[in-house]
Amino acid sequence: MRELQQDNPRIIEADAVVIGGGLSGTASAIHLARSGFRVLCIEQRKEIRDIVGESLDWSAPDLFANLGLPMEDLVSKEAATWKRHITVALPGGADREFLPGAWLAEAPWNVEVRTLHLDRARTDACLREAAQLLGIAILHERVADFAVLDEHNPRTRRILGLRTSEGTFVRASWFIDASGADASLLGKRFELKSVAFGPRKVAIWSHLPNDQWVEGTTLYMVPSPGEYMEWIWEIPIHPGMSSIGYIAPGSSVKAQRAAGDGTQDILLRQCRTFPRLQDLMEHGPAPETATTTFLCRTYEGVCGANWVIVGEAASQSDPITGNGVTAALRHAQEATALIWRYRQRGTISMRSRSQYNYRVSTVGMYFNSLIEKLFYQSTLRDRLGLFATARIYTVPAWLMNLVYTRMRPAGSWVRTLAITSILNAIRFTAWLAFQAGLVLPVRLAPRSHPSMAMETERIYAM
Repeated sequence: MRELQQDNPRIIEADAVVIGGGLSGTASAIHLARSGFRVLCIEQRKEIRDIVGESLDWSAPDLFANLGLPMEDLVSKEAATWKRHITVALPGGADREFLPGAWLAEAPWNVEVRTLHLDRARTDACLREAAQLLGIAILHERVADFAVLDEHNPRTRRILGLRTSEGTFVRASWFIDASGADASLLGKRFELKSVAFGPRKVAIWSHLPNDQWVEGTTLYMVPSPGEYMEWIWEIPIHPGMSSIGYIAPGSSVKAQRAAGDGTQDILLRQCRTFPRLQDLMEHGPAPETATTTFLCRTYEGVCGANWVIVGEAASQSDPITGNGVTAALRHAQEATALIWRYRQRGTISMRSRSQYNYRVSTVGMYFNSLIEKLFYQSTLRDRLGLFATARIYTVPAWLMNLVYTRMRPAGSWVRTLAITSILNAIRFTAWLAFQAGLVLPVRLAPRSHPSMAMETERIYAM
């Protein structure tokens, strides 16, 4: 991106302002610039952060292609590796591999059965390069406040401009908040209602050399009976390098820290449960760990008269769903399409706002509520077994992303209602199953044994 160099104090004018230079923010800026808007991106950090590896679902590659980054280009630039399956592994050696059937790639379905793992730092660099070629300006300052008209009336509330902590005032006709889950500037500024799923979690991860990487994501599950589940990911982010990370509720990590363990100790100990991870951890250089906390949360009312919230600032997906990147890019595409549609009118219609709000909240609640009920909480997992709940989650999750992509509900109330009704029906079914599980006896699956062979299921995958 083209960095602005001006003296303070100053006033900057643009057609559209995007707050946040991450995945959804840069994608939004690219879409707007291609549509002829003068775009200013405000991102406090100058450097690209070293972010966790991403395991994409099967809908994300088309969204990257729409940004000028087809899968083959990302792989050739070593910003990504191919992902052809997901393996779920348990302590003791039992594994189950999930992958889409080859028949899906044939007519009349013509479904792409490959997707990607991302090195987020390299992918973000590719996106910033694309933004720079489009002449998108970037301002490295922190947003301090907004100038808002009719602030207390959600129907007519309009952003006139914003002020940075360095004293810059920015005026624009349109604003996109892609500030991320922690900042969520407009969600907090307008005190939007939100729904949270599960406790605040902690992720501890490292990037490790790995000569034995495969074209698939491995999820190592630790499903202790009666307890909230913890798990470890292994994602090959580029050839010879894997992202290894541990996710647990904050209370669990707090207890381990109170016992005297550092984050590196915690990650090493958890990985020792699985021989493959233990080998990666102990036969290479000592891993440097990074830590972040997150709360899966979906805001309501994320679209206003001349502003839209996208990405994790609108809805934070649990990382185990693999839906975070898809949601971020989908929000960016739909939000910028709204701005283009109403560019002359200057105000997004109430109908279009409602459609966007409903899609974002319903999809966010769908993925987060299902993963909480089927994986993290023990009620159904202890009664059906982890592999069974994985199958129950995987099939509708993958199918709904496919249906969403094919239906393209943006801009149509009929298609929006159709797909959200299906999502809500599945959520309600899961809720009924969860309630039934509260009164059914626990039938724990037999403990796995190292001699158990890996089973492969050719089903609709995540």
